[in-house]
Amino acid sequence: MHWMDSWMSADTDTANINTREYWDARFASGDWEMKDGRSQTAGFARAQIPRFGLPADFAGTFVDFGCGLGDSFPLYRRQFPRACLIGVEISESAVVSCQSRYGGLAEFIAGDHHAVPEADVIVSSNVFEHLTDDLAIARALWARCRDLYITVPYREQPPLVPEHVNRYDESHFAALAPCVTQVFPCEGWSEYGWPLWYGIRMKNVARRLLGRPPRRRNLQIMFHLKGGLPTPPARISG
Repeated sequence: MHWMDSWMSADTDTANINTREYWDARFASGDWEMKDGRSQTAGFARAQIPRFGLPADFAGTFVDFGCGLGDSFPLYRRQFPRACLIGVEISESAVVSCQSRYGGLAEFIAGDHHAVPEADVIVSSNVFEHLTDDLAIARALWARCRDLYITVPYREQPPLVPEHVNRYDESHFAALAPCVTQVFPCEGWSEYGWPLWYGIRMKNVARRLLGRPPRRRNLQIMFHLKGGLPTPPARISG
């Protein structure tokens, strides 16, 4: 049985819809693209990259766990030109698309968290809210890197988006490891396509003209966990 097929929602007794087959169908059918998922992924990356605190000359291994169709990788490559970039995605159809479009920027691997290689940095953007066994998966990734960054919706209010099975606040990973958190506004998670353009951006123009406050964007929270791999010794020149 596949690792995702047996998952159950943490908040209900119903099966978690986030199976490999579900995401294969969404990516292969074009549904993700029709709902502006590509720009959503890129928007998440733009908001997150400055918050990683990594230097522009970072030359280590950087893994994106749950990379979707790979639309964060042009931004990663631009920001970290010396890094070894790897994307891991459960959907095989998504990985085929990643390799076709972005294979010159990064390596892509089809698989779950067991397929994630050891790395200097592992990031996961808006993936963990889909995972029932999120603490165990975080623990597995945490053991394979020096820095783990998990970004998810912050205090999402019920009823949750149907694909989301977890809600997050600052204490969520406290039992796993000490971590630093950042909360910040970011478009996404239910804000994409027409609902984003009309429901938020266009209406905010009208609100400003009427002297009303704009609608606030949804909030994200980024967890930074120091990983289990030892820090490499400093290089000595001379």
